[in-house]
Amino acid sequence: MPRNRRKVSMFPKLVSVVILLMLTASVVSAQKVHTPIITIERIKEAPQEDLNHLSKQNHLHDTSYLVINKIIITGNKKTKTSIILRELGLNPGDTLYADELTAYLEERRQQLLNTSLFLTVHIYPVNMLAHQTDLHIEVFERQYFLVIPMLSLADRNFNVWWVEEHRRLNRLNYGIQLYENNLTGKNDRLQLLLQHGYTRQYTLQYQLPYFNKNLTQGMGLLISYSHNREINFESAYDKQAFFKQDYFLKQQFIFGVNYTYKRAIRLKHKISITYNVYKVQDTILKLNPNFFPDNNTTQKYFELSYNFDYIGADIWAYPLRGFNIEATLFKRGFGILSKVNETSLSVDAAKFWAIFPKTFGETEFSGEMHFPENQPYFLSQEMGYYNNYLRGMEYFVLESDRFGILKNTLKQKVLALRIHSRLLPKEFSSIPIQLYLKVYGDAGYSYKKNPGTSFLDNEFLYTYGAGADIVSFYDAVLRIDYSINRLGQKGLFLHFKSTF
Repeated sequence: MPRNRRKVSMFPKLVSVVILLMLTASVVSAQKVHTPIITIERIKEAPQEDLNHLSKQNHLHDTSYLVINKIIITGNKKTKTSIILRELGLNPGDTLYADELTAYLEERRQQLLNTSLFLTVHIYPVNMLAHQTDLHIEVFERQYFLVIPMLSLADRNFNVWWVEEHRRLNRLNYGIQLYENNLTGKNDRLQLLLQHGYTRQYTLQYQLPYFNKNLTQGMGLLISYSHNREINFESAYDKQAFFKQDYFLKQQFIFGVNYTYKRAIRLKHKISITYNVYKVQDTILKLNPNFFPDNNTTQKYFELSYNFDYIGADIWAYPLRGFNIEATLFKRGFGILSKVNETSLSVDAAKFWAIFPKTFGETEFSGEMHFPENQPYFLSQEMGYYNNYLRGMEYFVLESDRFGILKNTLKQKVLALRIHSRLLPKEFSSIPIQLYLKVYGDAGYSYKKNPGTSFLDNEFLYTYGAGADIVSFYDAVLRIDYSINRLGQKGLFLHFKSTF
């Protein structure tokens, strides 16, 4: 399946402006009625209450182990209790060890937060007796159903649109996005996109994580149709080249299903099969004869993929400790409907660790291999697309046969606070903000058998710089980087991601 150009959503920026205006209004209102409608508090990072302290309070002399007698869950208005217990990984009858209980419960608490179902989670040992305890799990659910006005960029990242495309409004996408992130209470997610603007796109996605009694197997569905009047038909000198007309130059239809298997909490296997129809006007094949594998203006092909995803990090949205490994094997085309024929393997691995209590290190590797070499252009989106870039090389693209990228980051947590406002809806009234300052250095290499006009392929690439990361709720992360690359180019780069 050809990967669509990554969209840079501007909606979170609009939300930030709205929230800022509402917070300002709160301050004004507070001055009139002398009531603190808005408050700001510094977040104190304290571990959960130590079991040894609880044991002394309950006069227990032997707490070497505890058996869970009962698990009490409160606050889950929509999420099914069975799903919480599945993601928690604990059941009545399980044994806990007192000397590890504080860290163990914190790990389980973070597992529930990583589901993106809850804003807050608290786990307390209660009703403790000799070698027995109950667990009280208190959750506060997110807002699951959202209808959001959508505004996004058609370009690969914010800087490309701002600098190279001169902030042109005709490169914006707009429309409506509907999210139901817990449709039946089983952490199943439904998304509907109705988009116009640069790309007209209509997409329906549904993912059910568990459908069997043992809660180990899931399935998903994807239907998407899009068309454009402008198309990226080739790359020259490591930059994208576009062609535009008053009529639609490209149409794309995708239908896909997937099967997931998740026996362990952190490891998931996924098998996907999609049917793709990709159609362009014959003008595109005249401009770039290598755009498709033959002269046929319509390519129909199946794609089969297997994904291995192990998440061993503590906080999935912004990891600080642990490690992640993800590998995906693709097979595009089976010689049935067209001449599309590609086998590819992509690998992403990252290690995160704490150097001091508020100082963290991070090393990440990503790489891809494609066989046979010299694939058609419409399948070529390697370095410079998605997260496969060196910080400071965001303006460049490389259609690689093989590439590898190594990113290294050292960061310091300098601020953690929470803003409360009675003027905002309950699900948005408490806004956590964390600020990290960082320095980094990246290195990479892209191999291309026939590099053509590229001056970056088959060359050692490196960048370095400093910046800041701002982390908030709903998995929102704003990355601000000031980077210098091997060409001596310098610049400020912005990247944003969130649940939406």
